[in-house]
Amino acid sequence: MHVVVANNIYPPHMAGGAELIVAYLAEELATRGHQITVVTTCGPEMEPYPDEIKNGVKVIRFFPKNVYWNFDRANRPRWQKAAWHLRDAWNSDAAQRLRTLLSETPPDIFHTHLIDGMSGSIWRAAKRMGAGVIHTAHDYHLICPRAFMMTRDWKLCSTPKLSCRTYANWHIHTTRYVDTFTSPSQFLIDQHLSKGLRSRRTNVVANGIPLPPIAGTQGCASNNVNEPLRLLFAARMTVEKGVQVVLQAMRLIPADVRVEIDVAGRGELADQVESAAKDDPRIRFHGYVSGEQKHDLFNSVDCLLLPSLWYENAPVVVVEAGAYGLGVIGSNIGAIPEFISDGKNGLLFEPGDPQSLANVICKLAANRNLLQTFKHYGNIFAAHSTVANMADNYLVEYAKIRASHFLKA
Repeated sequence: MHVVVANNIYPPHMAGGAELIVAYLAEELATRGHQITVVTTCGPEMEPYPDEIKNGVKVIRFFPKNVYWNFDRANRPRWQKAAWHLRDAWNSDAAQRLRTLLSETPPDIFHTHLIDGMSGSIWRAAKRMGAGVIHTAHDYHLICPRAFMMTRDWKLCSTPKLSCRTYANWHIHTTRYVDTFTSPSQFLIDQHLSKGLRSRRTNVVANGIPLPPIAGTQGCASNNVNEPLRLLFAARMTVEKGVQVVLQAMRLIPADVRVEIDVAGRGELADQVESAAKDDPRIRFHGYVSGEQKHDLFNSVDCLLLPSLWYENAPVVVVEAGAYGLGVIGSNIGAIPEFISDGKNGLLFEPGDPQSLANVICKLAANRNLLQTFKHYGNIFAAHSTVANMADNYLVEYAKIRASHFLKA
C-alpha cells in the first residue's frame, strides 16, 4: 500500500527523537515492499527543494506559507510567534500543497506525527483524498503552544491561560479528522482525552529503535562496593531535562558514598555543568557524544539518570539503557513510570527533588545487587523495543483503519 508519513522536519534536520522514530518507521516499511512517501517542511529559501530517495523512501519537502519556518523559530519575538501560531491553527496553504504533491498517487494511509508547521488542515485534505488517517503524538503541541505543558518559569502548568485553552480547544476540535490516535505512552493519550480528543480510536504503539550491541556493562563497578558507583546523565542541557537537579543532588551525597557521574549533552546549561565538573572531581563533563564515544560511555557506567521535570512521553534513552544492561533512575512523572518498573529495571524518585534523588543514589550505592536485576529486566524491555516490532504494530493499526473504511464503503 501507499503510506504517506508526515512530520514537520525529517533527517538530516533534527530537533529531538521524534524525527529518528519517523525515519526508522518509514525505512522499515519501505524494506517490506510498501510505497512510502515522507512529506515534510523546509525553509522558504530552500524552495524548490528537489525530491529525494533516502533508503527507499521518497522525501518531499516544502514550505507551508507562514511567518517563518518552524525549524527556525529560536529567538523570535513573541509577536512573531503569536502570528505564527495563528497562521498554523489552520494552514490552508499546507493542505493545498499536499493535495497537489499527492494528486497522482493518493495515499491509502496518511500517518502524521508532529504537524506543527502544517496544521490539522492536512488531516482533512488526506480524508478528502480517500486516505485513512492515523496520528502519532510525541509531545503535547496539540494542547499546549509550548508543547511542554510547563510555564515560562519551568513549572508544571496546572491553570492554562485563556489563550492556551483556546489554542487547545481548537486543535482538539480538528482531531475529528483522525481515525486513530496513537502514542508511545498511555499517559500522553490520557492527557489528550482529558481535553476532549475527537479521534475515533486510540491505542498505545511503542517506539522502536535500532538496538545497540547488547554487551552488558564493561568496566563498571558492578557488585564491587570498593569501586565508585558510576552514573550517566545523557540528554539536552536544559531546565526541563533536570540536569540542575542532578548537580544539586551530587552536593547532598555524603563524601563517604562513592559515586561518580558522567554528563553528556549540549544546551543552554552546559556552562553550569562544566563549572560543576571543575569544582567536583566526581563529575565529568563530556559535551555532546555520538557513535563510538557514546557506545564506550554507555558501556562504562552502572546506571542512567532520567531526572526530567516535565511530563516525558517515551524517552528512547530508556531503551538504549536496557540494551546496555543499565538500570534507570528516573523521575516519577508523566509516562516515565510506564517504562521504569521500580526495583526491576530502575528506581523512581520525586521529580525536582534533589534530596529524593540523592537518597535513591545512596540506596543503590549500598545495594549493588540491584544492578544485576536492572540488567535482566532492562534487556527484556529493550528486546521488545525494536524497529521491526514498531512497524508490525503500526501495520496492524493501518489494517484496522482500512477495514473500517471498507465497511463504510
